[in-house]
Amino acid sequence: MTAGTVIRSFSSPGAYPFGLTWDGLTLWNADSGTDLIYQIDPETGTVIRSFSSPGGVPFGLTWDGRTLWNADYVTDLIYQIEST
Repeated sequence: MTAGTVIRSFSSPGAYPFGLTWDGLTLWNADSGTDLIYQIDPETGTVIRSFSSPGGVPFGLTWDGRTLWNADYVTDLIYQIEST
């Protein structure tokens, strides 16, 4: 396979995905249009669950091995979020 070749794609659950991270099993997507954080099955693209982002416009997302971290554009805060 050549570098840069698309292996798989699926639709984002929201219209404005602005953060994506991997927790070792699933993908997490922060969407600034819906103000939701989605947990997604990477094989099917199916939303496993979602919850409201703590701020108004989530613009970044990462996983530290235990919790999610989310940066927000409107509040100018960085949130540590329990994901279980």
